[in-house]
Order: sequence, then C-alpha cells, then structure tokens
Amino acid sequence: MIVLALDIGGTKLAVGVVNDAGDVLADAIEATGDAPSADAVVERLLSMARDAVSRSGIAWQELSGVGVSFGGPVDFPSGTTVRCHHLPGWERFPLKDVVAERSGLPATMDNDANAAALGEATFGAARGCPHVLYLTVSTGIGGGVIIGGRVHRGASSMAGEIGHTLVAPDGPGCTCGRRGCLEAVAAGPGIAAAAGRALDAGEQSALSAIPRAALTAKDVAEAAETDALAACIIGQAGEYLGIAIAGAVNLLNPNIVVIGGGVSGAGEVLFRPVREAVERYAVPESVRGLRIVPGALGRRGAMMGAAALALTEGGWSPG
Repeated sequence: MIVLALDIGGTKLAVGVVNDAGDVLADAIEATGDAPSADAVVERLLSMARDAVSRSGIAWQELSGVGVSFGGPVDFPSGTTVRCHHLPGWERFPLKDVVAERSGLPATMDNDANAAALGEATFGAARGCPHVLYLTVSTGIGGGVIIGGRVHRGASSMAGEIGHTLVAPDGPGCTCGRRGCLEAVAAGPGIAAAAGRALDAGEQSALSAIPRAALTAKDVAEAAETDALAACIIGQAGEYLGIAIAGAVNLLNPNIVVIGGGVSGAGEVLFRPVREAVERYAVPESVRGLRIVPGALGRRGAMMGAAALALTEGGWSPG
C-alpha cells in the first residue's frame, strides 16, 4: 500500500508519499507562514501533495488513502478540528471531509501527538511494542497513548494531554490558564524562562553572555555539561518530566516511553534525570523492563504518523 500523509503544524506544513514499509517515496516541507484560512491551508497542502506524488513516480490513482496530522485538539469521530493554538480559523473545521472530497481519497485525521505516537509505534522507536506512552517536548508538551496496538483517544478525543498534568502547584502560569503544568516548567519556553529568572536573581553562569530575549532551551541544554546553573535547570525539567511520566506509567504500564520533539535533542543531560525520577516515583513492578528512549523519526514524526493512520484505516497492519 502507498498512502499520502499531510502534517499541519503551527510553523510548518509537510507532505509525504509513504509505503507500508515506511519508505518515504517523496516529501516536501514548507513554512506555514501567515495562512489566510483553514481552507487555504488545505489547498496549499494538496498542491504540495500533487507535486510530491508526481516526483514519487506513482500515479495519484495508486494511492490507497490520505492521513492528516493536525497541530491542535480534534474531535476524532467526526474528523473535525476543535481549534489550533498557533493558527486562526480552525474552529470546528471539517478537515477529514474536506480533504477526502478534494483529494478523492479515503481520509482520516488525528492530532499531531496521537499521530506521532502511532508513527513511532509503527515505524520508529516503539516498533513492535503494543503499549506505548509518547511525549513530544518542544514549544509545548503533548502526548499520545497506544494500548494494545491502538491509539487510545478517550471519551472526547482528549486522552494523552500529559503536558497539563500538575507537577508544580506553585509554579509559573501555563497557556491553559492554570499554574504549574508540566508544559509550563519543562517545555522549551519554560526552560528558557527558568534560566532567565535565575540569571535575574544574580546566579553566575556562562548563559549570562546570551541576551535574555534570545535565550533558548537549546542554549541551556548545550551549556549543561559544563555549567552548573544550566545543569540544574535541565535537571529540574527532567525531574518534572519524570514525575509526570511516573504517574502515567503507574496508570498505563507501557512497554516503552518515547520522548520526541525539539527538547528531546538535549540527549542524556535530559534523559538521565527523567529516568532517575521515573525510577524514584513509579511502582517498581511497572518500571521493570521499561525503556525510556528518544523518538526515532525526528521532524518527520507527525507526518509518518499521518501515514500510519492512513495505512491502518485502510486495513493494513504491521507484519
């Protein structure tokens, strides 16, 4: 089977022509930019898709279906977006039906974290694992849950929102309006903000050479191997992630935890405190044999998840 994968993100649009072995026959990525409407984004994506299919050497009629990953909450049963935190005009947009009508292909869609979880379980770091907890840690923190090889979406398609787990009751404000959510203290902006607060309080660090407005989580992670303040901040973020993951591990008992997103690129300086915190806070029987690993699909994670959605909806199952 060969399918079309579409990924709608706040900063990028991606398309791929993918076969059931996980080979990307052709793809394209463009900056999202100032999209005038949801309808215009769909048209742009399908234009990119037509070009990618042409470059892949296959005919459009050979495609079995199209999967869509959307960067925001969705109502999965109806195939409708709820909203997008980064782009206007996506409130209650019938994305699945619009893509199906305009592409002439059977369509399915899900939010980007669920898609990325399915992508890692189908083609990536969690391949062959029936029970998977996936986190994406970048500008925000999202999550996806695979139980028995299937995405668990919950009663209102909102399962997996681990970024809004409360881990620091007196912590900083979150985009959701509450305080102390995991996203507020362990996503990229939260890490950068913690470093800025420490520097403003007079802490000594090589990070002080970077203008506050330009300071990023990547700067903090890169300094953490040699800088005490940076190491402390990354360690605290890892601790918070570990607390939230431990709670999810106790509840779900997964085979594997996969962490993707830009912040996961920090490597062992982040993963070490995450694993230590999970060992400390989770039930020992749930941790025994548990692997906590970085994602394997990188920037293609949500796109490959969209492909996996299309494949599984089309009746394919991994061999």
